[in-house]
Amino acid sequence: MGAVVSPVPAATGFLPEFRVGPLPAPPLARYFSPVRTLFASALLALACGCADRSSRSAGAGATPSIPGGPDAVVLRVARDGGLVVAHPYPVLDSVLWRSVARAPALREVIAFGGEDGYLAAIDARHAAVRIDLRVGTVTASPDTGLHAITSADGASIYALTPSGEITRFTPSGGEWKFRPSLPASALFAQADGSLIVAGASAKRAIVWRMRPPGLEIVDTLSIDVGGTASANAAMIAATAGSLDDRIYFGANESVIAVRSRDMKKALDIDLGDAIKAIAATPSGDRLFVALDDNRSIRIVDRFEERVSGKVKLPSQPIGLRMDALGRVLLASGAGDSVFVVSLATESLQGTLRSAWRGDLPTVFADGTIALLRGNDVVVAHPETLRDLRTYAGGTRDFWYPMRWNGFRPRAAGLDQPVQFRTSAPRDSADLVDSLGGVVRDSLVAGAGRPASPRGDSAAAALFTVSFASTQNEKQARDLTSRIRVDGQSPRIITSDRNGTALYRVVMGPFATREAADRVGRASGQSYWIIEGAP
Repeated sequence: MGAVVSPVPAATGFLPEFRVGPLPAPPLARYFSPVRTLFASALLALACGCADRSSRSAGAGATPSIPGGPDAVVLRVARDGGLVVAHPYPVLDSVLWRSVARAPALREVIAFGGEDGYLAAIDARHAAVRIDLRVGTVTASPDTGLHAITSADGASIYALTPSGEITRFTPSGGEWKFRPSLPASALFAQADGSLIVAGASAKRAIVWRMRPPGLEIVDTLSIDVGGTASANAAMIAATAGSLDDRIYFGANESVIAVRSRDMKKALDIDLGDAIKAIAATPSGDRLFVALDDNRSIRIVDRFEERVSGKVKLPSQPIGLRMDALGRVLLASGAGDSVFVVSLATESLQGTLRSAWRGDLPTVFADGTIALLRGNDVVVAHPETLRDLRTYAGGTRDFWYPMRWNGFRPRAAGLDQPVQFRTSAPRDSADLVDSLGGVVRDSLVAGAGRPASPRGDSAAAALFTVSFASTQNEKQARDLTSRIRVDGQSPRIITSDRNGTALYRVVMGPFATREAADRVGRASGQSYWIIEGAP
């Protein structure tokens, strides 16, 4: 049977394209008349003629499509700092959202927590930066020159200071530092709030677990890896990574994996050469390992606990970057070479030309690959690797593709501004307005009450829901994670009482006691209604 050319619906931002594929044999094909066949042939010729006139190169492949799920978004911010702008992908000339505060010059994103909308990044001063994508605020850690920066949810960020201390940067404030007895090389923030630390001593790799803000080491694991302490420490720092319940790193010539839940060794494979870089698939089933002075990538199967394959490359890979959806692996090669490795076939798909920095090249939601070419960002087709489109001057921005529904428009009623009585004290109104979008939405929920007939400041009275007040930050965070009302979670407010940090779990303020009481009842927790802003 021959081939048929059928039109494929084009995604927004793409030119119409035609796909060539085998013609299925219908059961009644033998009854088609010559006239009908001739008519079909004419339609084929017309379709081919349209494809030939397209600006697309022949054989460009099927139109890339975006998988279902959360919205595909690209964040962009000027590389020397500025407002963070969210664009819907692939229509990057539209704007979904802008931050209200300027971000510093960013180097790399390290974590994103979709539930709270926190994005954790590293700036040009090697300080930790947190961007709140719900209210548009940007905060940076007071410490600079940090390394081994890690976060599990974008909110709590851990790092090593130049002096060797472990520090933590949280939305609720409060300083926590810890100086380990053994020099740390890598940190792994865990979803349960614990912290796993890796370092080297003599010929051994040491891994231990802590539960901040406690200062005790809960569990320890020691692994004999050979080599020297300084070389192992440098390698651990360069190759460390975390995925689900496992952490992995290179030490001397071995790939090590440790289960974080019980601190047991899950993998220990000697590859015979010093390890240069490691990247894991999103599912964690395979590790791709680049070795020193070797023109190939080893594939380590987690379940078989052995080297299951090898991908030969034109030159030695220097850095590795995994596609978030596990379709391809990007490897930085000699000069401006970028090797594209297909994870489906575990083979080299092709070579692209691009510079390599903390944000680019990267893989977009539809599988296309964004590259750095001079002053422009060029997007390549995921299959043919041919250029699809160019964003002139795009290298002046820092890029971060993500999947999130948090930028979707809210109901119109939620976006009505809060109205205050003109006789209300100005500083009170300014205070409420400065509390951010989440608080203003809460006020709107109870803003429909009639104005006070007296026309005095009583019309602007505020009410806060308080769930707890504790000296234990972990208890406060645990309680916060268990409460969600109308899509919102409480926040933690830190204060000082006689030199002791106090953590308050609150929601609001609300415009009426009734609105505050409704939220308290809906939480299913014990609560108190406090008059005034928190």
